[in-house]
Amino acid sequence: MTRDQQIRKAMALLAPPPRQRTECQHDIEVSLDRVERRTAVARSFRVAGSKKGKAGVKRYCAALRRLRAAYNDLDPAIRPWFSLAEIAYIVGETVIEREIARAEAFLDRPSPPPRRDASRNKTAVAAAYDLLQWWGHKAVVTRGGKWAQLAKILTGNQTVDLFDRLREFKRSPGSSVEKLRGARSILYRTHRR
Repeated sequence: MTRDQQIRKAMALLAPPPRQRTECQHDIEVSLDRVERRTAVARSFRVAGSKKGKAGVKRYCAALRRLRAAYNDLDPAIRPWFSLAEIAYIVGETVIEREIARAEAFLDRPSPPPRRDASRNKTAVAAAYDLLQWWGHKAVVTRGGKWAQLAKILTGNQTVDLFDRLREFKRSPGSSVEKLRGARSILYRTHRR
């Protein structure tokens, strides 16, 4: 499902008054962005801990060590001409040393056990809940209800079953995004429920 299709379906489900359609569309876009951002962050953490991700970090760390060795082998009279020297040390380390330490920290973390990723579904359920609250709808835990339908739209997958995610969210909501309207602007603020 394309982003435009998601917006159209969500608009039809929320059914805002004609004067507020633009604001509602903006809220839907904010929610879709929220789902995408949080899913990307969760994916980056998952990839960094995977075998493939760790193998890439090992290669990166080895390349950095080779670079440090090559740089140290340069004649001291030539080194200042290259940017890796970074005369402005941060806590006594060069950029290369700092990057090697960061890569080694990634490698030292234990890999999590493999499991199915549900970050998109969880974020979509939370975003759908907030959207319904902003537009005066009640979020009811049912398979075919507005909350389930809107969460499916936000995931971009109409076939996914989110019922268990809805129940889990209802029991332990986590943080929410509060919408604050000003005279000329709208502010979105995250807070704990």
